[in-house]
Amino acid sequence: MQQRKNLTKIMVAHNVPYVAQTTFISNFSNLSEKARKAIYTPGAAFLNMMAPCPRGWRYPSEQLMKVTKTAVETYVWPLYEVVESKYTLSYQLKKKKPVTEYLKMQGRFAHMFKTGNE
Repeated sequence: MQQRKNLTKIMVAHNVPYVAQTTFISNFSNLSEKARKAIYTPGAAFLNMMAPCPRGWRYPSEQLMKVTKTAVETYVWPLYEVVESKYTLSYQLKKKKPVTEYLKMQGRFAHMFKTGNE
């Protein structure tokens, strides 16, 4: 077992001129703007998109949009871009939701909420 690697930060560390993190659901203007910037950036560009897996993450497929939106609203998956090593948040909330809202939606984290695992 290994710790998960943050692909977006790895690309930034490799000095890729345009790096961004987004989703394909709920914020289409964010996705289209970042895709445009990536396409027209001279040289390499990297766009990391969250793609939730209903079967692997164990949640009902009709909850796909809600899971994605909650990931963004809890900052588990923040929307940001890095242009020439300068980070900019693309989506900010006045009040972020607790991470537990995101975790409780998915069966893969059910063990965290069993008695004794508080």
